[in-house]
Amino acid sequence: MIRTVLAASIVSSAAVLACSASPEAQSPSYLERDFAAGGHVHLDLSAGQYEIAGTSDPRLRIEWSVRKPDNLRRVRAQANINGTDAWVNVRGPDNSGFRVTVKVPARSDLTVNLSAGEIHVAGVEGNKDIASYAGEVHVDVGRAQDYRRVHASVWAGEIKASAFKTSKDGLFRSFDWSGRGPYVLSASLWAGELWLYEGELIEAK
Repeated sequence: MIRTVLAASIVSSAAVLACSASPEAQSPSYLERDFAAGGHVHLDLSAGQYEIAGTSDPRLRIEWSVRKPDNLRRVRAQANINGTDAWVNVRGPDNSGFRVTVKVPARSDLTVNLSAGEIHVAGVEGNKDIASYAGEVHVDVGRAQDYRRVHASVWAGEIKASAFKTSKDGLFRSFDWSGRGPYVLSASLWAGELWLYEGELIEAK
């Protein structure tokens, strides 16, 4: 059932988002803006495969690639900076072969909305609010003790939260965790797999 729901949602998302890009977004295949550490990055992402990585650079950088070169002109990426908030919108031609890397200052708060696909978050210290309709969500939380409150849920699928010593699968699964750290983590997924693991804050290359 999970595979059926996932496939249908990705195809649907691809059909809706396959539209022409504005000329300014067609070339080059990256976008960069100055952005200081300690801000809040809001990401609205179409179906695809994403990596969100923290770096020591005081800037926001979005890089993308597609499987078919002709589809590159159909990618749209926007990044608007308003004080300590960055608003990022990425739209790809389809889910197949669309890969995006978003590099942010390592100390950043994140709000992520992904229509469908796969997302990996690592090397980012701060509050995190991540939601996806279907696919896989992988979050390196850094250190579990850095969080004050954690909530994770899936409508149909699996939660593998080794960072918080929790594992669940099936329908309508969720868990809550409390600690003494400064940050809040929320991760929700309609159908698929949700991974929350504990690693090191490794800077993206």
